[in-house]
Amino acid sequence: MSLDRQEKALREFKQIIADLVHLLRTSTGSQLAYMCWVNQSRQQFVWETHSTRLRNVMFKDRVNFQHHFLVNYKELDELIKLRIGEDISKAKLGHYFSVIHAKSMLIIPFINKGETVGLTVLESDQDLDEESLLDTIYSYNNAMVNVLDTYLEVVDLHEQQKEWEEYEESLANVHSRLNKVAVITTCLDEMQILLPNGGVSFLCAAMDHWTLALNAKFANDAPYLGLGVDDKSSVRDALERGIPVFNMHFNSNPKLVSAYESRTEGASYVLPLLVHDCRQGAFIAYDKDPLSFKESTKHKLANLARVAALQLQSKTRKSTIDEDIFTEKYQAVVTELWEKSVEHELYRLRTEPERHTWIGLVTLEDLSSFRTRFRMEELQRMQRDIVRFLNPYRFQKKGYIGFQSDYVYSFILQSNKESALKEWVEQIRSKVAHGLKLSSGMNITVYFKFGAVKLNAEYPNAYEVLSLAKQQLAEVVKAEQEHLQVY
Repeated sequence: MSLDRQEKALREFKQIIADLVHLLRTSTGSQLAYMCWVNQSRQQFVWETHSTRLRNVMFKDRVNFQHHFLVNYKELDELIKLRIGEDISKAKLGHYFSVIHAKSMLIIPFINKGETVGLTVLESDQDLDEESLLDTIYSYNNAMVNVLDTYLEVVDLHEQQKEWEEYEESLANVHSRLNKVAVITTCLDEMQILLPNGGVSFLCAAMDHWTLALNAKFANDAPYLGLGVDDKSSVRDALERGIPVFNMHFNSNPKLVSAYESRTEGASYVLPLLVHDCRQGAFIAYDKDPLSFKESTKHKLANLARVAALQLQSKTRKSTIDEDIFTEKYQAVVTELWEKSVEHELYRLRTEPERHTWIGLVTLEDLSSFRTRFRMEELQRMQRDIVRFLNPYRFQKKGYIGFQSDYVYSFILQSNKESALKEWVEQIRSKVAHGLKLSSGMNITVYFKFGAVKLNAEYPNAYEVLSLAKQQLAEVVKAEQEHLQVY
């Protein structure tokens, strides 16, 4: 239904009401008939129409309850007759601006869903016999109910049609020209629109486990990045079953992602991302209000996830599907996804300043010795072991490792504690004090150097943050310092 047709429906609705009021006046022999809506939220009478041959009558468009005589009848639920000059003073009839000849008045309530939503008033210089007019008044009220119901149904159909037209546009935004990370971020944006008071996140496989890698830019109360998926969580259930899973969270159970997350409330809908029937990730939609997850909303969320999976499938060879598509070398998160996460967290600092986020780089000391001691295949396995070892979640911290270049890894760390970064670095150094055991069984002596930047709203973009982190790491390497510098 176009906007023009909607406006036409409104005009016709108003014209029908005007015609009904006119017919009511003429059929009852009244001198004046007028109809107004009772707006309880704004405490006003809103004039719809009137019919008369009198020349001394004028109505305002809106009148506050306390300034009109109908205030005593705004909750009227049955017909009432008043004698003008006796039951009601002529001075209160403010719509007359000269001599008032009216002697009798009938007030007819319009009831919708148990509430008085409108009043129709008849005035006459003759006595209005309500008993003889009951059939006429009943027909008028019945016609009003039918007209209003029809109009509301038309409006509702228009809103529904508009809703699905917008949804079709939303699906079209997840198109084949997007790269794999853009498919995910676009899908998150479109899902977030469906849950304006909730949030949406994306989780993928990296560092040999499932990790929460990206929150929607406008997500509310978003979980911490880097949460790993625990058993007996909504995400684990959805990944194991390979189908969308809806849960109501009572007393913070079940957990959404991890035991380390903050309190879980409301409801969630977890949608696995299946590419060539292989689980490559999951979308997590959540809201404190379970009523946000109408069946139509869940249908839209599931379809968006399905479209995203099909777009990714078209870009992925089936022969390589055993590989995790959101990691680069050594099971580290792809650079573009990591950078997009930084961009979103920079924006989210405006609404969640109490959350501390660090972006940094970590590398190995004395790289030349490793290159001379190990073959290429062994070096690649060693780097995978290092990425797995550095995973913050292994140290009960929230964060993950991204890929920057060989032997240089990016990381993102989040916490509500200012000491979280220092603790993580100290835990790593303590753990490798006596060497790092590789998957091959070999034990190697390894030292790590870190350069990190704490996010704040002054940084314009992820590129600027990464550049600063590179400078910090370069200064640490150059000065051969072994303590972390945080800015």
